Amino acid sequence: MMTYEAQFELPRVAGNPYDPEKNDVRFVFRGPGGKQKTQLGFFDGGTLWRARITVEAKEGKWQAASATRNGALVRAKLTTLAQAQPLHFVRRKGLGFVHDDGRLYWPLGHNVAWRSGSFDVSDAFAKLGAAGENWSRVWMCHWDGKNLDWETKGDTLSLSVARRWDGIVAAAQKHGVYFQLVLQHHGPYALSVNSNWGENPWNAKNGGFLNTTAEFFTHPEALRRTKNKLRYIVARWGYSPSILAWELFNEVEWTEGAKNAPKTVEAWHQSMAAHLRSLDIHRHLVTTSSHLSGGDLYAAMDYEQPHAYPPDLAATALAVTPTTKPVFYGEIGPSGDLNSDTGQHLKAGLWASLFSDASGAAQYWTWDHIERRNLYGLFKAATGFVNASGVTALRRISARVITPDGGVASSGPGKGWGETKRTEYPIRADGMIEGIGEMPSFLQGTAHREMFPKADLPVTLRQPGSIAVEVQTAARSGGTLVIKVDGQVVAEKAYPASGRDTSVNETLTAAIPVGTHKITLENPGADWVTIRKITVGPVGASVSALAKSDQGGTRAALWLRRTATGAHPGGGTVTLSGLRAGAYKLVWWDTDAGKALREQALSATASGQLAIPLPAFTGDIAAYLTRK
Repeated sequence: MMTYEAQFELPRVAGNPYDPEKNDVRFVFRGPGGKQKTQLGFFDGGTLWRARITVEAKEGKWQAASATRNGALVRAKLTTLAQAQPLHFVRRKGLGFVHDDGRLYWPLGHNVAWRSGSFDVSDAFAKLGAAGENWSRVWMCHWDGKNLDWETKGDTLSLSVARRWDGIVAAAQKHGVYFQLVLQHHGPYALSVNSNWGENPWNAKNGGFLNTTAEFFTHPEALRRTKNKLRYIVARWGYSPSILAWELFNEVEWTEGAKNAPKTVEAWHQSMAAHLRSLDIHRHLVTTSSHLSGGDLYAAMDYEQPHAYPPDLAATALAVTPTTKPVFYGEIGPSGDLNSDTGQHLKAGLWASLFSDASGAAQYWTWDHIERRNLYGLFKAATGFVNASGVTALRRISARVITPDGGVASSGPGKGWGETKRTEYPIRADGMIEGIGEMPSFLQGTAHREMFPKADLPVTLRQPGSIAVEVQTAARSGGTLVIKVDGQVVAEKAYPASGRDTSVNETLTAAIPVGTHKITLENPGADWVTIRKITVGPVGASVSALAKSDQGGTRAALWLRRTATGAHPGGGTVTLSGLRAGAYKLVWWDTDAGKALREQALSATASGQLAIPLPAFTGDIAAYLTRK
């Protein structure tokens, strides 16, 4: 790819250079064979105007041929600069993504929304690139000097802010990182969640023109200025393939506009998405992010971007299933204190997402925490496995595990606050709890019982066992956790009203006899309690497995996790089905060190079964195999 920049001096310009109604400047670039592209120009201070395009290098050399202002040809000396562009644009294809040259793009990385102390976004991109990460997400936020219209007076934009973004885009290109450019976040137009409304220059109390936060989505002046800003953004940075997508809004559900007039906010998204596409000759993807489901918020988006902060990141990552368009978590992290994660939550969510049906990884939120604990090695281990195994191009298959000892089913709910119609979550012999990724962590009391009234967990135990339920918090109005086995109460704990939501952090346990039983969790109290983890055992195997293979049955990958206490001593098997008969090479992978451990030769039977002897390992281990 090659990027071409044209520039020229335009003295004595009348009117606002950031308003296309006053100054609509465009450049015509001409390439071999008479090809031409018309690109928006942007003001860069003084009398200087620029335009940038990116084309395939094989198309030959391009030059700026002419420029116009408000449709009239400008008599000026045009200068054209050329620079090699290392990245290709990313496009949507079905339920996934590809580069312009046809290569699969599977986003894997983490957020770097703003500067953390002296650690800048550009510094972070260097570390992401070194770890093999190919995705990030950056906000246009005012507290970090990245909001174009926050620092200026009137209907203008900040060139100093624009030049900071020039550096961010250049760093992303240099280090091979694609990022979602978050054009707007909820704070400036929210009153109760991370509100910046009091500082907003568009607030009438600060001399602006908006009397309420909700007017942002309907006020003619707000709409006009927003569209003008989007035009400038597309003109200045739309040339860059490193911008994966324009993200219209971060968590718009927290704004009063979305709370009180969701259809208006949906219409705003559709209008602004159409406006971006009408301007962007490079056809970047368009998305937004929200916990909201249903409605038409995502109707005009190229892919969906939910956020989640559940007790169990692995369960959440595995619950993602694209239906009509690509989807992956744009933000994820453990519920509670995000800074308490030593890396175990990050790793579990990341590796589970590699073996999910999602269109990309579950993208971790707390970039400053990653930097402080130096957790980049966890990403490098995962990206190394992706490159070696090709796991992200494979599809999920079942894997049957048999071990000499039994393990436990241990998982947390995959959702936070939310509503679900599902109440049954069977516990399988391999230690998986079916559907737990869909389970809200808020077990509701009488206040909102219709949202999530109970959880039934059918299980079969071949020896006496137990259940342990970790309770994280209780509502200020109080709540109660009741554990039943076959309809009989076996444990109960009430958390009284206290005037505020309280941290509980305790475990309720009960014995379970041999046989097949239905365990039920209920809350007859006034309001919710949150569940961090459910542990039942002993069940079946002491190792759980996730696996994928290609459609031809010649390649596969798997991830094994220990479900019992201590390291797995070795012994037992994991059996994959649906492989082509013949000889295979299997490579075991260290998920911490990010390197191949050893190889072994195996064979798949005529019926497509391939049994893999389980090695000794601690925590988890991965493997991939290819047909010889």
